[in-house]
Amino acid sequence: MRDFVILGSSVTTPFPSSSSAAPYRFPIKHSLPKLAPFSSSWNISCALQAPLSLSADSKLVEEFEVFDEDAIDSGVDAEVLAKMVLLGIRGNKVRSVVHTLNRVQDRAVSLASHLNASSIDAIAKECCRLVTCGQIEEAVELMEILTRFKISIRGLVQPSDVIKRCVLSRNPILAVRYACLLPHAQILFCNIISEFGKRRDLISALKTYELSKKHVDIPNMYIYRAIIDACGLCRDYMKSRYIYEDLLNQKITPNIYVFNSLMNVNAHDLSYTLNLYQNMQNLGLKPDMTSYNILLKACCVAGRVDLAQDIYRELKHLESVGQLKLDVFTYSTIIKVFADARLWQMALTIKQDMLSAGVSLNIVAWSSLINACAHTGLVEQAIQLFEEMILAGCEPNTQCFNIILNACVEACQYDRAFRFFHSWKGKKMLGSFGEGRNNNIGQELVHNVTTMPSGISNSHILSIAERFPFTPTTTTYNILLKACGTDYYHAKALIKEMETVGLSPNQISWSILIDICGASANVEGAIEILKNMADAGIKPDVIAYTTAIKVCVESKNFMQALALYEEMKSYQIRPNLITYNTLLKARSKYGSLHEVQQCLTIYLDMRKAGYKPNDCYLEELIEEWCEGVIQDNREMQGEFSFSNTSELERSQSLLLEKIAAHLLKRVADILSIDVQGLTKVEARLVVLAVLRMIKENYSLGHSINDDILIVIGATKVDENPNKRILEVQDAIIKLLRNELGLEVFSARTRLALSDTPKLKHPNFANLKIGALPGEDALPTLTGFQTRRPAILVRLKVTRKSLYSWLHRK
Repeated sequence: MRDFVILGSSVTTPFPSSSSAAPYRFPIKHSLPKLAPFSSSWNISCALQAPLSLSADSKLVEEFEVFDEDAIDSGVDAEVLAKMVLLGIRGNKVRSVVHTLNRVQDRAVSLASHLNASSIDAIAKECCRLVTCGQIEEAVELMEILTRFKISIRGLVQPSDVIKRCVLSRNPILAVRYACLLPHAQILFCNIISEFGKRRDLISALKTYELSKKHVDIPNMYIYRAIIDACGLCRDYMKSRYIYEDLLNQKITPNIYVFNSLMNVNAHDLSYTLNLYQNMQNLGLKPDMTSYNILLKACCVAGRVDLAQDIYRELKHLESVGQLKLDVFTYSTIIKVFADARLWQMALTIKQDMLSAGVSLNIVAWSSLINACAHTGLVEQAIQLFEEMILAGCEPNTQCFNIILNACVEACQYDRAFRFFHSWKGKKMLGSFGEGRNNNIGQELVHNVTTMPSGISNSHILSIAERFPFTPTTTTYNILLKACGTDYYHAKALIKEMETVGLSPNQISWSILIDICGASANVEGAIEILKNMADAGIKPDVIAYTTAIKVCVESKNFMQALALYEEMKSYQIRPNLITYNTLLKARSKYGSLHEVQQCLTIYLDMRKAGYKPNDCYLEELIEEWCEGVIQDNREMQGEFSFSNTSELERSQSLLLEKIAAHLLKRVADILSIDVQGLTKVEARLVVLAVLRMIKENYSLGHSINDDILIVIGATKVDENPNKRILEVQDAIIKLLRNELGLEVFSARTRLALSDTPKLKHPNFANLKIGALPGEDALPTLTGFQTRRPAILVRLKVTRKSLYSWLHRK
């Protein structure tokens, strides 16, 4: 049997769609005489060859509906069946055709010889209509049933159109069903996986991969490579590793192309990429140029300049013996490695190697070279490379223009940046009027760029303007916003210009504008910009809020800074390290308990967020605030100054945690001061912090209800306290008696056996006091090596002396 292919156009006139979703049932028309399987009055060849017209549409539907189930069951031949199929197709009865053919498919009837080219063309048009209208499942069902009757579907529709519709509807099963109908199914499997990967639909891509394996007799490396590339597009490198391990478990050896795809997807992990490279060599696979390029890419991502140099030297050796030929991608990648490391001289050496090898630099190599010089502050060198790129005929992209502008801004050459920008931006005017339609405007532009910096001449600037397109982006305007310095109105004009050319300011644009307000001490303007961001439909991010907080801090508006901090937390925006450090360093001196409490709250938030605070700066400020309890403490600053304590003596963050634990309580809840594990300097600060808190709250009407107990440490019943405990105890007694005039007594407490679990550390750093005698529960200790009675070393400050101290002038 011969197959029919469509030679004509696939463009079709839409047919009215069928109103029935269920399979069509042939009605039994009792009002008409029952027809024989085929009437002699019907000319079959005319029915098959006659073109379809709108006037004959209703007649075709009627003729198709005449055939009842009894006629089909009586055993129609292939010719009659072909006529019925054509009538159903032309009458838009696709479901009925599928239903009818499904009933007789077990009779092994071939319809190909009974359908001529015009009939196949009608079927093709209907399939195209179904695909175009999104009825992809009906189209696939029709093509499936046609293949069972020996009708070739190759050429009925474009496979890419069917695959596209299946990908858009996220239906991998239907896509695989269609692919299996064609002889090049394995190629289509790869295309389906790739299309799902481009749509970032890894679940459907993996489903296609699993389904395709059921229709492949031998391992297909193209399919493996396609699914690994899809994992890379979907940024799920772990899935690619699982696929690789599954291949090894099945004793399938990947080829060099599968290894290259796997290395490329995992290029962000240098160690894993090198391991794959080693495994590839162990399997006897020889790396190609792509393999080495991916290794260089992995080195670039990891910042391993040394390893990249070694690979480059090896490649030069292989090239010298004729085993490999370095391509433009190799040179561009190694240039980028050096450029990212700001090794501009080494990058220029690679450029000379390229030119010596007869390899022309591409846009990646040029932009990397320009960027390397720009990042190191070599503005003139960057501009010279830009000019060389133009003379070499390489078309610069917007990134190259932006690099030059940013180099000028970073070097504080603001006027130069704006001159470059206006000259490049004017090229559209030159292009419009270059043919003499308005030479006056072109001459005006030439006049505007007559005063250009050294490095690029007027002729070259005009050459750039005439030959290469320059379309400013949001990044371009963000760079120019930085060049505005403190000129807020100039920056606002740039924002309006952005909107005029169809660009929308992004979060970076608004953040720069806020920073410009800060440079001019315009706090109100910065707050207004935050509101304008929300009005423009842009949610302020952590950078915008941090910039606004910085503006408030620099303007000494601490309350507004804290208000912005609370606002960003209410919007579920996580502060970053810069946010916390800006707030913690906002004050050079604390004046009240409330300010210290605010600071400690931010400090604890910072710790919970996983950031490491600068404890030294904060501790010194709190030390100054704590020492403010003493009227004249100048003589005592030398011995007990926290700044004189060595780093070895300090417990990282323990002091601030202790102070925060006490100061963030209510005054009525402070019945004891826990200084366990602290040095004498730290313990002094904790005691002073609590006393200052008591004093400030007493002035607000909060009274003292009981004595204050100071927990210093614990020791065994038959042993003397260790040296640290004694030093802390003596320092606190001197502070309370000699400097503050308070009554203080030793109040040691012996704990029962049941209350003395094992201590892990002999210095009692882990000792935790939950409650004190006189409360509902006994204190809990963590610590002794043996279950022996323990002595809790404490000091008691009487309530009477506290009242006397509070009333003392």
